[in-house]
Amino acid sequence: MKDLLRLLRSMRFAVAILTVVAMAASIGSVLEQGKPASLYISEYGEFWAELLSLAGLTDIYHAWWFFVLLGFMASSTALCLIQNTPSMLREMRAFRQHKGLDGLRRTPHCREFTLDAGDGAGHAALLAALGSYLQTKRFSFRTRALNGGGQLFAARAGGLRRLGYLLVHGAIVMICVGGLIDGNVMLRLQLWSGLLQTETRDLPLDEVPQHSRLAADSGSFRATMNLVEGSTGSSALLFFNTGYLLQELPFSIRMKRFRVEHYDNGRPRDFASDIDIIDGNKVQAATLQVNHPFTYRGITLYQSGFGDGGTKVDMKLHWLDRPSESVHFHGTVGAASALLLNGEPYSVEFTDFRAMNVFAKFASSHGAGWFSQRGVRANMEDVGASLSFLLRDKLGQASEWNVYRNPITIDNASYAVIGRRDATENALKYVRFPRDAAGTLDSYRKLSASLGQTSAIAKAADQVSASAKNAELALPLQKTVATLLEIFSTKGWRGVVDMVPANLPKNEQAKAARIYGELLQRAAAAMIGGPAAQNDRFLHDALNAFDDARDARIAIYFEPVSIGQVNSSVLQVTHAPGARVVYGGTALLALGVCAMYFIRERRLWLWVSPAQHGTLLIAYSANRSSPLLDEEFEAHIKGIENIFIAQRYGLTRLSTGKANPSFSPGESQGNPHASS
Repeated sequence: MKDLLRLLRSMRFAVAILTVVAMAASIGSVLEQGKPASLYISEYGEFWAELLSLAGLTDIYHAWWFFVLLGFMASSTALCLIQNTPSMLREMRAFRQHKGLDGLRRTPHCREFTLDAGDGAGHAALLAALGSYLQTKRFSFRTRALNGGGQLFAARAGGLRRLGYLLVHGAIVMICVGGLIDGNVMLRLQLWSGLLQTETRDLPLDEVPQHSRLAADSGSFRATMNLVEGSTGSSALLFFNTGYLLQELPFSIRMKRFRVEHYDNGRPRDFASDIDIIDGNKVQAATLQVNHPFTYRGITLYQSGFGDGGTKVDMKLHWLDRPSESVHFHGTVGAASALLLNGEPYSVEFTDFRAMNVFAKFASSHGAGWFSQRGVRANMEDVGASLSFLLRDKLGQASEWNVYRNPITIDNASYAVIGRRDATENALKYVRFPRDAAGTLDSYRKLSASLGQTSAIAKAADQVSASAKNAELALPLQKTVATLLEIFSTKGWRGVVDMVPANLPKNEQAKAARIYGELLQRAAAAMIGGPAAQNDRFLHDALNAFDDARDARIAIYFEPVSIGQVNSSVLQVTHAPGARVVYGGTALLALGVCAMYFIRERRLWLWVSPAQHGTLLIAYSANRSSPLLDEEFEAHIKGIENIFIAQRYGLTRLSTGKANPSFSPGESQGNPHASS
């Protein structure tokens, strides 16, 4: 036991523990803490993610070994404090007035003189003047009577410097204790022993079992609340790598309103929550903003984020190749809706709603923008709301979709934009479906339906061939157009390009491809009819959209009819009783460091013997050497000389034996007896 106490009290052990704690804190500053395991796996790989988790490096400040280090550091520092405090306090009160003449002569800054006969009647006045001088220089002093009527003045200034050591060591203990309190060691022990178990299922809050619940007075916590506008909650979720615990609160929080402001580029600029804190019959209104928390009954509420709180959507599904068919259904973001497609059951799982989507209009060095006409609009534009969802079949296979609610105008043309990707694809493939003059997709849907019908293809080929001026060319033209339409309907533009004879010269191949494109556009005009058939831009965009939709496997179109947005505010709820202890320790640490580095402990001794050929010895020391020490010593000598001259004493320096009524700045310091 003695060996253990000796180890804990040793400086080497304390420095070693402090070094390890500093290294752990450095790792915690670099490596993200408390994130889901999937994040570490995607960032570092499965092996390193598992190793980091086992070593506790993904949550260092709650790891068992970090608690052990804090405990050892607090114990070691406390033992050192207990052991050294009495001697420190004694030294702070000590004036060292029992020093002898030989001991004072060994002081590095020392100068000794002999006293010539002076006015003996003025000896008492001389001692009083010396005491007044020491008080003027803010020295505390004690005196000791010497043989023959002499007196030793033992003066001290800056004694509070040693208090800095006590404050620093006490601050370290307080900070470690505060860290242990907020680390919630008892909660970790309960989880380790099985008294508490984390819940891994996605359950309603009122169905979370009792062994996964924490009482309102359980101690420190840092939990998360997700409140929808108009809802009230009295519990928060405390997340762990393996699941979560439900933390009860001593009051309820009602979310009245959530507000969010955006920059011009669509990024959130500020968001705030207007809440009511309901504590029995008491209702406290508050507003939470980023970096402006609110504290009630020791629990601090932070505005940490926002999300969708269950936006209500009204949707229509259209078949692109069946203009007359559509399905109407409803849904909620965060929930699934049943849907019947071609006689097969599907579910639509709404995952996200974005009220704003801001894009760069013009092309840049970083990538192409949607808008190419420079100088027409501002650089950024909000294209409106978008809705993301998963379309899942009866086998559980899902495709991801993203639909923009409003038409998007690109170079003065209006488009309906929709994106889709399968689970095996990395990114969404977007298709821009052109809208006709009436603002609908009817003209495009008519083209899409016609390209899937043999009779419509033959009819369009006949109409194109009928315009041939040479009757002999009508039949070959009809066959060519029909072949083009059939190939385009199954293979898109790639199939049309493959029709160009490979044996033609390159310039002839480009000319042939352009002719095929013109024939397809004339055939598309014949299929669509109406005003849209007269718009070359629309015909070109419609053919491109058909090719892109075939590549992205988009045969249906989702149209958001109405959207009732519901906001959700994410609050961080913290209770840190150890924070006050840490703050107090930090304040003491700052005071202690200032005392240690800015307060200099200085001691001045005056040995005065009034007899004929008596001795005057001036000795001066400080806790650390500095260039100021020599100047201070010389200044004290001059000040004390003036006092003796005023009392009509002659002074002769002992080392030279010469009268010295005034002191020269160049006089030697140190022990005068070294050369005597």
